[in-house]
Amino acid sequence: MFGIDPYVFETLWPSLLGIFAMAGAMVWGFIKARSLIYKDPD
Repeated sequence: MFGIDPYVFETLWPSLLGIFAMAGAMVWGFIKARSLIYKDPD
C-alpha cells in the first residue's frame, strides 16, 4: 500500500494517537468556548 509494515505502524501509531487527541481536544475546546460566548447572559 504505502509501505506500512508492522514496525513502522508500531512506531507511528502513538504519534498519530497524540495528533488525534490534540485535534479532538481543540475541537471540544472550540465548541465549549463558542457555547460559552454565545450563551445569553440572562
